[in-house]
Amino acid sequence: MSEAEAVPRANRGNRLLLEQWVDLLQDDSFRRYWLMRLVSHGGTNALGYSLLVFTVRHSDSAIATGALLLTLIVPSAMLGAIAGVAVDRLPRGLILFAANILRAALVFALVGAKDSLAGIYAVSLGLGIVTQFAVPAEAAVVPHIVRSRRLVAANSFINLGTLASQVAGMLVIAPLFLKTTDGDALLFLLVVLFAVSAALITVIPQFHFTSTEDGREVSLRAVRREFAESWLHLGRDPTAFLALVLLVVTSISTLIIGTMLPKFSSGVLHIAPENIVFVLAPVGFAVFLGLRSVEFLADRFNKLVTISAAYVLMAVSLIALGLVAGSAEAIQSWDPLGLFGAGLLDQRAARIAVTVVYANLYGFSLTVVLTMGRVLLNERIPLAMQGRVFAAQSILTNLVAIGPVLLAGLVADWAGVQPVLVCAGVAALLAAAWSQARSSRTVPAAPGREVSDAPPLR
Repeated sequence: MSEAEAVPRANRGNRLLLEQWVDLLQDDSFRRYWLMRLVSHGGTNALGYSLLVFTVRHSDSAIATGALLLTLIVPSAMLGAIAGVAVDRLPRGLILFAANILRAALVFALVGAKDSLAGIYAVSLGLGIVTQFAVPAEAAVVPHIVRSRRLVAANSFINLGTLASQVAGMLVIAPLFLKTTDGDALLFLLVVLFAVSAALITVIPQFHFTSTEDGREVSLRAVRREFAESWLHLGRDPTAFLALVLLVVTSISTLIIGTMLPKFSSGVLHIAPENIVFVLAPVGFAVFLGLRSVEFLADRFNKLVTISAAYVLMAVSLIALGLVAGSAEAIQSWDPLGLFGAGLLDQRAARIAVTVVYANLYGFSLTVVLTMGRVLLNERIPLAMQGRVFAAQSILTNLVAIGPVLLAGLVADWAGVQPVLVCAGVAALLAAAWSQARSSRTVPAAPGREVSDAPPLR
């Protein structure tokens, strides 16, 4: 056996270990990109939490928080297509640099604007506009930074960074500063974080800040035409289209669960809503396991089988979360260890135990779907078109989510949380079935392009 053959086999034997991520971090470009996202997303998550707190300090009405949500959704509806075309036309390094500088400027403005709801909404609207350009740009640059054979490992590690930024931003940095200060210190820290993120962008070799394309039409008609071209290309590739649909539905399911958590805590588990974090803490292990095993699963099976199986497991887990009460009663009746009969455990303990199991299954499968869906789009969509496709994902997620999230809230008030979760899981399965039935055949993925073969990242 040659040395070249031995290395891949050794790597395959360590898919569930950290070797793949360590190799990625040895790549200067990827390491700087990953750190840039970690810093930027940490700041963004802390900022989102802060905007919510500042809003509640002025008014705790649902209308006030709903208006804050609209400032983030409206830009997606109005500017999503324009942002996607801009990401594919303009230098993506320049877009990301400008996005972080603008975020820093908006956060600095929030120091004074946070004293009024109108000021908070204005800053949030500005951040929503900037985000529409930054998110597709971040997703579209990945194939330029890593080679195609490392896309699975790269996307799983990127998702790990996203998870870490959420924990650091929303659970550590923002709560700590908002509880100990009036918020100004936090905002100045966020300005620094966004400035650091912008600086990191300038030292990534694949990022360029000038464009070589001249003379292209700049008009709304051109934007609509180019966005339609990307959608038609997506529609001709059933695998890529399925990946997009699964990503959108999965993201919507997480929004529904997020809105249901307070009622699920009090109505199903009979615990205070603020204590649900302790029940869901073990899900972090399931997410980490999903991140580490996604490449292993993709190697043992093909990517389409992996994402499809994970999606079905996610939908079934969502349905199971709606059946927690019945599952807990079954465990109590079975009582193999006699713990319930002896009075050592009660109904609430049974429901919490069942929830932990189902939530871990959901967290694991959700992670695999999100990672593999991004990989499939990176592999199958032309590099020059990926900005528009990821912008389309953002548009669909934000717009389609409005109806289900509002309906879920109304039904939960009327019939309870559990029917909502069951219906959400069934709807997720139906959406996947519709997408699969949409085409009678699957188009093979185009061979992944190595970084050296990819066009320069403008």
